[in-house]
Amino acid sequence: MKRFFSIMLAVAVSIGAVRAGPVKTAANVAKSSAQTAKNVGHSFVKGTKRAAHTVVDTLTR
Repeated sequence: MKRFFSIMLAVAVSIGAVRAGPVKTAANVAKSSAQTAKNVGHSFVKGTKRAAHTVVDTLTR
């Protein structure tokens, strides 16, 4: 009975590890995508401000 319980426990742990791999990878991809989107947003805002300042400088000279 102990041997059967040990085998079942090992199988359960193995299945849990296999399932956790893709979930963890998906979480990392989602986190990375969110960070990239945040960086793109900041870059866009910087570019927009820079363009606006260039237009203002050109018109006020």
